Amino acid sequence: MTEPGPTPTSGKRLLLGIGFVYLGIIGLGVGLYIDDMAAIIIGLAIISLGMTLYTVATVRGSYRRMRTIANFVFHEKLAIISSYLAKPQKQVEHDRQAALELAKWVEPGLRQEFEDLWQEFFENEKKPIVIKIGGSTLGNHDTTLQDIVALHKEGALPVVVHGGGKRVTEWLDRIGVSTSFIRGTRVTDKESLQVVIAVLAGLVNKELVAAINSLGGRAIGLSGADGSLIEGQIKSPDMGYTGEVVKVNPEAIIAILSAGYIPVIATSGFKPPTEGRDPGMLLNINADSTASEVALALKAEKLIYLTDVPGVQNGNGELIPQLYSDEAKALIQSNTITGGMIPKVEGCLRALSGVSSTQIIDGRNAGALFSAVNGKGDGTTIEQKVL
Repeated sequence: MTEPGPTPTSGKRLLLGIGFVYLGIIGLGVGLYIDDMAAIIIGLAIISLGMTLYTVATVRGSYRRMRTIANFVFHEKLAIISSYLAKPQKQVEHDRQAALELAKWVEPGLRQEFEDLWQEFFENEKKPIVIKIGGSTLGNHDTTLQDIVALHKEGALPVVVHGGGKRVTEWLDRIGVSTSFIRGTRVTDKESLQVVIAVLAGLVNKELVAAINSLGGRAIGLSGADGSLIEGQIKSPDMGYTGEVVKVNPEAIIAILSAGYIPVIATSGFKPPTEGRDPGMLLNINADSTASEVALALKAEKLIYLTDVPGVQNGNGELIPQLYSDEAKALIQSNTITGGMIPKVEGCLRALSGVSSTQIIDGRNAGALFSAVNGKGDGTTIEQKVL
């Protein structure tokens, strides 16, 4: 980040030039008074030197001011363009650079006030909270959606990532299509992919959006294909059309948050076309792993998984309130963590490289999400060990 340069020296040159002019006038007056040609010539030379210094200082000062104004204008133009492109971080940075350009010409006290306010801005800047929910957590006593609406009204920035595996399985059973899982992730053939996309991006997504809106919230639904939000690739040949996230393009999410809405994301993905005859295609991507990638792309404050168990449990079925990353990896390797809990824990581990807090909680309990966001929830917190 560029800091303001040193204070321009043009003012010193101006004073020096004026001083030489006055000194030259005095010398010229003395020379005329004593009728000494040498003193007269010296006085005129000093006056000329002073005027030269004054002129140079004026020109250099004007040039500096013109350059400062030009930089200011262009930083503001870039800030406006960044705003239209839904890139708030770039917008804020260019606004700051514009302020720093003008700060070169203001009093030190005002510059310090600007720096203090800038620091306060970043200390109070809100970051998104990524919340992964699944069909199993939306029961009769569940208040997840109410909690999301309440958090949003309090000024939080919730981003909802949802699965819906049970609904997908129900529809696959209706049409007689079998399904299988590897390490908690669905194997997807061409026929089941159509059902996955229809159920997740269609039925489940729109039901969630409608439910949030009916509770007084403001939600907009997205799929991973919208705006190339979630770019993916085939995970492995034996997984069929099940993909893994390659890149998250968060501009659409940022635009929705900036407009005051809650993004609700169905985790289908899009494999862009490659050179040759390889066309683009839709993919089924695990919601747990997608949530962690979305959290990283948004530099989220928290990543919270809601599930239908109290949290991560040990071999005796007892809740583990806190896990460090190396402990969590060991529990996976020892098969203590199995099934659908594996991608959740792996999502937490992945997100820890850029997210402050990750947590797995029981979403069936009333107020569970609201309590977790405010640091009072139960479940399992997974974090990096500080050495």
